[in-house]
Amino acid sequence: MDLIDRYLDTVRLLLPREQRDDIAAELRDVLMSRREDREAELGRPLTRKENEAMLREYGHPFVVAARYGRQQFLIGPQLYPLYALVLKVVVAAVAFAALVTGLVQAAVNPGQVGHAVGTALGVVWTGGFASVGAVTVVFAILQRTGLSARMLSTWSVDELPRISTRRRRAPAWFEHVGDAVVQTLFLLWWTGVLPVGWASIEAEPHGRLFFQLAPIWHTLYWPVVVLAVAAVLCDVVKLATLSRPRVAYALNIPVHAGMVGLAASALGADRWMMVTGAQVPPAALVAVDKGVNVGFYVSLILVILVSLAAIATNGWRLLRPQPAKPARA
Repeated sequence: MDLIDRYLDTVRLLLPREQRDDIAAELRDVLMSRREDREAELGRPLTRKENEAMLREYGHPFVVAARYGRQQFLIGPQLYPLYALVLKVVVAAVAFAALVTGLVQAAVNPGQVGHAVGTALGVVWTGGFASVGAVTVVFAILQRTGLSARMLSTWSVDELPRISTRRRRAPAWFEHVGDAVVQTLFLLWWTGVLPVGWASIEAEPHGRLFFQLAPIWHTLYWPVVVLAVAAVLCDVVKLATLSRPRVAYALNIPVHAGMVGLAASALGADRWMMVTGAQVPPAALVAVDKGVNVGFYVSLILVILVSLAAIATNGWRLLRPQPAKPARA
């Protein structure tokens, strides 16, 4: 088989199916013309090595096919800077969680620093892969649904952050993307896809503390899933309607109302985390259990207060009169 034919057969495999024959015929004409020109210069047919050198000079089949194929990428160059920024924030959050986990392990077991370091590295390893995957999936969806183009074409200078002053406000689209990423990571954790490193902690001298969600969370499992999915969908709608901020205000109200209802339902329980132990003094076990559940109680009250404030704020933004647009001359 002629080297040019073999070269073109490889290129054809990588070309769009509907254009393979036309592009291959065009490439054949180009390569045959190059060969004829060189043979005319040398006054003789090209040797096999000379033919191979000519094809290498023209380019690898992968590179040549890429010139004719559609540009394909998981995350395009327009979204990549934002993707890299969000990825840094998420990875930093995972690293912080790993640091906290390691410090807790070291505090509970002062003589087992190596185990604490290993646990922290485990959180970085598993949490890092899951987090990077979640962020990549979110941005890949933005890339392929066309939301990225609308997000980058509909913007205002007033939305840009005030980096040179103390008051800093992230752009609206950045907030929505960040919320979607956080909610996705929460869903992965809640459904068990993203493992946690705090399910059990060793305690001196040879004991272990075990943490498990109380029955109230099993009862509220699906409401939590539905609310988280609804929050992600709302962020997607907000990205698609950036030029209409009142849509975002209207969507925020039912989401925060759902959070109020969910937190209020959870407050009806007498405990939210089951803390048990093996070879742990009863007094210490009671103290840990009480501290953890008091923390949950306070957190649920804060969720309700913050959500009510958000409902009031978004309701005011939704109902306040819109400023009149200046008349065109």
